Amino acid sequence: MTRTPPEALAVLRQAAAQHAAARHRLHLVPSENRLSLAARLPHLMDAAVRYAFPGPEDGDENWAWPGRTDLVAVERTAAALLGAQLGAEFLNLKPVSGVSALTVALSALAGSGASVFNLAERDGGHGSTRFIGTRLGLRMKDLPVDPATCTLDLDALARALGAGPRPELVYLDAFMCLFPFDLPGLREVVGRQAVIHYDASHTLGLIASGAWQNPLTEGADTLGGSTHKTYPGPHKGVLATNDQGLAARLDEHASHFVSHHHPAGVVALAVAAAEMDARGHQYAHATVSHARRLGTALAGRGFTVCGEKAGFTASHQLWIDIAPMMDAEQASRRLFEAGIVVNAIPLPHITADAGLRLGLQEVTWAGMREDGIDELAEVFTAVLRDGQDPADVAPRTRALAEVYQPDEGTDEQIVRIALAAAGIGGDA
Repeated sequence: MTRTPPEALAVLRQAAAQHAAARHRLHLVPSENRLSLAARLPHLMDAAVRYAFPGPEDGDENWAWPGRTDLVAVERTAAALLGAQLGAEFLNLKPVSGVSALTVALSALAGSGASVFNLAERDGGHGSTRFIGTRLGLRMKDLPVDPATCTLDLDALARALGAGPRPELVYLDAFMCLFPFDLPGLREVVGRQAVIHYDASHTLGLIASGAWQNPLTEGADTLGGSTHKTYPGPHKGVLATNDQGLAARLDEHASHFVSHHHPAGVVALAVAAAEMDARGHQYAHATVSHARRLGTALAGRGFTVCGEKAGFTASHQLWIDIAPMMDAEQASRRLFEAGIVVNAIPLPHITADAGLRLGLQEVTWAGMREDGIDELAEVFTAVLRDGQDPADVAPRTRALAEVYQPDEGTDEQIVRIALAAAGIGGDA
């Protein structure tokens, strides 16, 4: 048996230390989620090191890459499960991330020099959309947003378009999202010929479980995004549509932008999709309910929570303008010292440079109930409003986190066995 080199052991010890510390924190970052033990296992299997391509005929062996028919079959299963959840006939699982899906979509859905509308970063648009679109030769333009409602200003868009040509593509890329888009209204403004692409990276799990608008039934032509935020899957991406012609374009461009789409991730995604079939409806609706409950609780304790007039949020996200109390990075640091991980990040339509962006999906997937959300509000209040020492509050957070940890007899035992097999003893 080959011994693990000392340098590799040092790297594993560092990762194991991070793993152990993370278990005692509550993670409220909107772009992350837990991955079940079952969905982690494929990354320890042969699938983690193989390519997997279908044969020339459906179900046939590919003799350029033989012995992969089981992995190809799993990919079909994953596509079928996700397609049913999203209401999509055509699924492409080649993207390896949300930005990978974004790149494929921009390339496939608009020709060089085309006019493409997306959300400006100041309005919650993803920072990569404009850069990638411009590099692809697209003429990127801002979708107007009403600051009072954090939603599209369709009247302003109609005025901007006037009697001129409609855009070739509208790319809805909100990674800061509290409320759904008016997709039927957007379709009326931009016309039937424009392609509307909905980036569902943040809301995919809510869409799949009926807790958020279904873009493909409300007017979007295509949908894409990552699979590890509200969708509790691996770090991968997906593209979906009910239009056969658009599906062919997405497939063609994906095949050139992604040469190897990580079969272990595909297997993990199939596992996550089955888990979502089993418990996704309850989880997704509880996620939105928890976000609103925390927003209400914090607002009642003197915090400035965005979107209050509309019920704070209709998604997993919650935005706090923390500037009246302290700097956002200071607030994030104090919460981290108390065992809570949040984003200190620029928020749309606040005057401060940054605020706090929270996500309730990970703790909800872990099983947190309403009493846990109420305790979260108390911890926030103690650390940020009342100025209590985070070290004194940390035991409350740790106690709350331990309630929602995976069973020590399964997940952690397997991690310890794997570390021991690599030559590292002790706790993970």
